[in-house]
Amino acid sequence: MEIVPKPSLPNRYHIIGAGGVGMSGLALLLKRRGGLITASDKNDSPYLKKLSSMGIETWVGSHPEKIHPDAHVFYSSAVKETDAERKYAHSKSMPCHSRHLLLETITADFYTIAIAGCHGKTTTSAWVADLLTRAGFDPTALIGGTVPAWESNFREGKGEINGKPILVIEADESDHSFLSIDVDIALITNIDLDHTDIHANLNSLENEFQEFAIRAKKNNGYIILSHECNRILEKNLSKEEKEIHNSISVDAHLHSVKAQGKNYSVGLPGYHNLMNATAVLGLSLALKISSEITAASLWEFSGVSRRIETLKIFPQFNLTIIDDYAHHPHEVEATLATLDAIYETLWIFWEPHRLSRFVHFHNEFKNVFQPYVKKHTLFTFPIYASGDLWADYPSAETLFTPFKVAPYTHIASNANFKNIFSTADKRKKAAVFMGAGLSSKYAHEFVQFLETQ
Repeated sequence: MEIVPKPSLPNRYHIIGAGGVGMSGLALLLKRRGGLITASDKNDSPYLKKLSSMGIETWVGSHPEKIHPDAHVFYSSAVKETDAERKYAHSKSMPCHSRHLLLETITADFYTIAIAGCHGKTTTSAWVADLLTRAGFDPTALIGGTVPAWESNFREGKGEINGKPILVIEADESDHSFLSIDVDIALITNIDLDHTDIHANLNSLENEFQEFAIRAKKNNGYIILSHECNRILEKNLSKEEKEIHNSISVDAHLHSVKAQGKNYSVGLPGYHNLMNATAVLGLSLALKISSEITAASLWEFSGVSRRIETLKIFPQFNLTIIDDYAHHPHEVEATLATLDAIYETLWIFWEPHRLSRFVHFHNEFKNVFQPYVKKHTLFTFPIYASGDLWADYPSAETLFTPFKVAPYTHIASNANFKNIFSTADKRKKAAVFMGAGLSSKYAHEFVQFLETQ
């Protein structure tokens, strides 16, 4: 199916910050619309390589001279005003905008199913795409993580609803960009205070989610809420949506969800995934997908990369290495609760992500780890500052000091892995690496270390 470029925009684009999961997917959507695209990032990444493999010209570093003079330039939220390519675009009076406008422009061309929430939206977005694919809707999908079945964060489909191609997209609240999405079905997993450098308090965040949900109503669409979602949003539901929402229940003992007299076993572990499953089931009921197809998706969907992902099992050590994206206290809590029920002992490796998040939630992190101190072993990596500046958070180092001494063991480099391994025993155990910065790299390095033992 040919997608005609939007007439109000030129057909040539340059994407700054295209090495991230979100912007790389938007670049692929532009290519699908017939756009001529170049893309750059300060650092190389698998996502930038993916763009190159799809025929998009890419480069690493800032090379303003490579930007076509007729290009419309878009940049990710992480790209600062001081970026050389962004400054160049402005100096040449080229159209230069944040990804917000790009999101609005692209999603207006699609029947857009947008999945928002402070936790679980990547898993749920991929789960929705899996459900729709099984049901024959053949959606295009842009997910905030790699889906192993696609070997990508992007799936291209040809399905339509109401004469528009279907797009399943993860909606990001961290930079308000989800409010730019032209949404037809707004699916919300939960609302929880995070990104405290952006959102002053929970009330302001709830108001933005209200606005996001109402956008679907303006398009005569649906609102789907998981059973973890704040009740404040239920007032926006229509009678039909309330009936769907209220018909769903959860059985934690059977690890299943239920609706309309049918019980659906959920394959992904953890109570948090039961909550995600209620949203997937709600969408299935709204779109009248058969119970057989729904049951298959809820049981067989295998998840996305870096969500309690098993990297490797070492039978000789009775040890499983797990990579996980958890970086908010409630996400860490959900991951540990899931794994604690499966393994006799855990080696918990935690990398705090962003100074602003750590400073705001340091007590919450302490409380999350406390129940695991006696049974498991806790390790910490240095704080990954991300875009935060240490000068803006002078208390961070002092607040982190208690996480560098007993009952924690601080790891400054992978050279310490040999000391960790000496504590090996014969119990069924897992080493779980949690964080959104370098923790995945540490996890893979630990695998490499163990392969030499």
